[in-house]
Amino acid sequence: MIISIGYVLLLFFKSWTDRRRRNMLSQAIKKGLGQGSLYIQRLGEGAMSRSRATEIARSALVNYRQNVSEAPLLEWGDLMLTNVSPMQTIYLGSWTDYYHPSAEPPGQDDVTVLIEASRPSDLGKFLQHEFQVPPESKIHLMSLGTMEAWHSGTPFGILVTCSPESLVTLAIGLVDNTLTLEEDLEVHSIMTVQTEGRAGSLFMNPEIDVTEAPANNYNQSSIQMLPDERPMKDKILASFIRKNQDQVSDMWSNESLASTTDIAKLDMLSELASVDGDNVVDGSFLETGSGEGLSEFEAVETSSVQSCPMGDSQKLEPLGKPPNVLIYTGKIDSVRKFDRVKKVLEQCLDVEKYVIYHLKHEDIDREPWIDNTILLVLATKKKYQDSHAAFMQYFMSGGRILGFGSGFDTELLGQTMVRPENWITQLNYGGWTDVSLISGSYVYDVNDVRLEGSHVASIGIDKDNHVSMAKVTLERKDVVSCAILSQVLLDKEADDLGVTPEIFNTLKKSNSDRFEILTDLLTNLGIDCNTRAMPVQTPAVLLATSEDVKAKFFNSIKHRLSSGVLKYGGQSLLFTEDTTAVVENSLLPVLMAGRKYGESFSLSVYKKSLGAKVLGNTVFFMEVVPTTMTILDGLLFSVPDDIGLIVVARQQTSGKGRGGNAWLSPIGCAMFSLHVRIPQNSNLGQAVSYLQHITSLAVVNSVCNMEGYEDTDLRLKWPNDIYYGHHMKLGGVIVKSTIMDGIVHATIGCGFNVDNSNPTICINDIVDMVNKEQGTQRPMFTTEQLIARTVTEIEALIGQFQKEGVDSFRKMYYDKWLHSDRVVRLESENDLEVTVRGLDDFGYLLVETDGGEKISVQPDGNSFDMMRNLICLKQR
Repeated sequence: MIISIGYVLLLFFKSWTDRRRRNMLSQAIKKGLGQGSLYIQRLGEGAMSRSRATEIARSALVNYRQNVSEAPLLEWGDLMLTNVSPMQTIYLGSWTDYYHPSAEPPGQDDVTVLIEASRPSDLGKFLQHEFQVPPESKIHLMSLGTMEAWHSGTPFGILVTCSPESLVTLAIGLVDNTLTLEEDLEVHSIMTVQTEGRAGSLFMNPEIDVTEAPANNYNQSSIQMLPDERPMKDKILASFIRKNQDQVSDMWSNESLASTTDIAKLDMLSELASVDGDNVVDGSFLETGSGEGLSEFEAVETSSVQSCPMGDSQKLEPLGKPPNVLIYTGKIDSVRKFDRVKKVLEQCLDVEKYVIYHLKHEDIDREPWIDNTILLVLATKKKYQDSHAAFMQYFMSGGRILGFGSGFDTELLGQTMVRPENWITQLNYGGWTDVSLISGSYVYDVNDVRLEGSHVASIGIDKDNHVSMAKVTLERKDVVSCAILSQVLLDKEADDLGVTPEIFNTLKKSNSDRFEILTDLLTNLGIDCNTRAMPVQTPAVLLATSEDVKAKFFNSIKHRLSSGVLKYGGQSLLFTEDTTAVVENSLLPVLMAGRKYGESFSLSVYKKSLGAKVLGNTVFFMEVVPTTMTILDGLLFSVPDDIGLIVVARQQTSGKGRGGNAWLSPIGCAMFSLHVRIPQNSNLGQAVSYLQHITSLAVVNSVCNMEGYEDTDLRLKWPNDIYYGHHMKLGGVIVKSTIMDGIVHATIGCGFNVDNSNPTICINDIVDMVNKEQGTQRPMFTTEQLIARTVTEIEALIGQFQKEGVDSFRKMYYDKWLHSDRVVRLESENDLEVTVRGLDDFGYLLVETDGGEKISVQPDGNSFDMMRNLICLKQR
C-alpha cells in the first residue's frame, strides 16, 4: 500500500514538474521570439562551446554573429535558452527542398527552426539509448511541423516550419534526449532563423560562389554557359532578371516538385506528340503513365459533327487534343471556386482520361494553354476584358467552352437581365422537365448573334420560356468550334446558397438530374463521361528475388521499427503479416506474407526478366497508390548496398510529373520508382542529370534489344520522354536526388505505356500493328517483363557510364534521339535561332548560335516544342 502511494506521488510530482518546465519554457520562448534568434542547447554532456556553435552555424550557411545576450532567457536543469541577435539568416542557395505534396500553408504565428544533427561518435551507445527510450516517449521531428529544406554534410541541417507550441516540444525532446530523426542522427541544437532565397537542387553551379550569399539574385542555373560564352549568356538571361530578383537557387535539380494542380510550368512538347501512361499532344500540362514530360495525343483532324436527338443541338466526337480540362474562375476567391467546380466535374467525366487544372487569371497570357486544352470551363460572372481576347482565340481555334453564367457570354450572344442573382429556375432540357436548379440573372437572346458566321441554338428554357441554355457553333473549313452557354449554374451545389430548408431540399431532390444534365452537356462537347469511382489505396506487398534478400532487407531496418512501424514524415510503414490490414490515414501496411493485394503482379515473370545484380531485387508492389515516388523516402539510407529497392504500382491516383504536372496512371502502364546509389566522386556522380537520360534509353533498349523487336521505332526526346516515331509519346522519367555521406541517393520515377491503348497508344498497340502489317506473331509484352528489363538496362548503362565515361553513353543516346542538328528558336527576349548539337558534359542540352557560341540549357522545366521548332525556357 505504501509503495503504491509512493508510486502515485512520484507520478504526480513528475507530471507537475513536466508541466512547470513546459510552462516556463513556453513563456521564455514567447518572450524571446521577435528579439533575434532563439538558441536552445543541452548543457552538461551535450553542451556545445560558443566557438563550436559558430562553426556549425557558418557551415550551414547561417549569417551567424556572436552577439549573444548576456543573461540566458531560461536555464532549467540541462536546458539553456539564449537570444542571439540579430535574427540569424540562412541563404538557401545550397539547400534542397523537401517534397511535401499536400503541406498546409504556414500559420500566422509559425516560426522557422533550424535543427542541426550529426552522426553519433559512438553509434553503439547511441543505438542502445534509442532502444531504451520507450516508443511513446519519443518525439518525432517530422510530426511537429513541415519539413522545408535540408543541408547535407556535417552538421546535417533541417529547416522546419512549426508553431511556437511545437517549438516547446522540440526543446523538451532535445534536453530529454528523446528527439529522433529516424536516420541515426543525433540532434545537438535548435535555433529559430529566417531565410532568404529559394532551396532548389543538389549540384552546385560552378560559376557561382555561394560564400557571397547574395540577398537578391535570379536563378542562373536554368541556363548554363560554357566558360568562354558570357556575352551571349547575358543576352539570354536579360529577360529573367526583372522577373526573378527575389529568387536564389544556386543548385540544379532534375525535378521541380510542385504541390498544386495549377497549370504550373507547361512542358511544351516537340514536333512529336507523346504518350505517358495516359497521354497528350503539343505538350499539355498533363503528365501520364510514365511521368516525366507531358502526355500527348497525336494531332488529328477535328471530327465531323453528328446529329443528336437533342433537337437543334449537336453532339461532337472527341477531339484529338490533350486530355486537359481548364477551369477559369476569375480573380476573386478563385482557388475556392476552382475547387468547387473541379469537385463537380470529377463526378461527371472520366477521371482516368482527363486532368483538371486551374487556369489562373495571371496565367492567361503567360502560359501557352490554348493548343493544349480539350475543354475550357468558365465559371465567373465577372467581365475581364483582358481575358476575353484569349478565350475568343481559343474558341476560334476549334476550342470547346462550357460557361456557367460567364461574363464571356456576351462575346457570342446577347442577353437580358430578368431576375436577381442566384434564383431558382425550373429548367426544361432535352428529356428533363421542370428541374429545380440555381440560375444566374440573365436569359439569352438567340437572335442577337455576336460572332459572324456562328450558329446559335436554344437547348434549354425555363418555365417562362426564356432561353437559359444556348449552343454556339462555328464551322470554318476543317475547324468546328463549340460553346455551350448556360445561365443555369450547374456548378453550384445546394449548400452554396443561404437558402431556406425547403429550397435546399428542393435543390437536393433535383441533384441527380443536375448531374445527368451536366454529363449530357459534357458528352455533347466531346468529353468522355464514362465515370469510374476513384480506387482506394491498397497495402503494399513485400516481394523479393529470393527469401535471403527479403530477410536481409528486413534485418537492416529492424532497429528502426517500433511495434512494426517505421515512421518517416507524412508516410509511415507498418510491416506486418496480417493480410487483413488496411491503409489508415498516413499508415501504409507492408504485407510480409500472403498475396492478398499482389495477385496481379507476376513475381515469376519479373524474376525471369530481371538480369540486374542489385537493382530492383526488393519489390514493394501496390495495386493502387497515390504516387510511388514517396514510398521509399524513409528507407533510402537504411538498407545495405546489395539491396535494390523498387516500388511498382498497378495504378496511381495522384501521380506526379516534372514541374508539378499531374500524371495519369491507368492500368496497363508500367509504373515504378527505383532507388539507385551513385558515388558523388564518380563519373555519373559528377553529372547526375544523365540519370534521366540513362533511364529513358533503358526503356527503349528493354524493347529494342529483344530478338524480333530491334526495328521497333522507339525514340528519345530531350529531356526525358520516350516516343514512338516522331509523334506519339509513350513514356517519361522523373528523378529526385539526395546526397548523404558522399553518396547520391536517387529515386527514379518512370512510367511508360505497355498495355493501355487509351487514351493514346501503347507498346503492345505497336506490336499488334506490326504483326498485322508483316504477318508475324510476335508476343505481346507484360508490365512485369518490361519493368524488369528496364531495371536491368539501367544497371548495365550505369556501369558502362562509370567505366567508360560520358562519350560512350552519348553515342548510344544519339542513336535513338530526335534532335540532332535541328534548327530551333530559343525562347527568350530575342528568340534566338540556334542549332541543337547534343548533350553537354552535365547532361544539359547543348545548342549553338549562328555565331558559333554554345549554350547549355538545363532540363529543369525547360523543354522542346517541336511543333513550333521552339525550346521553351521555364519562367522562374
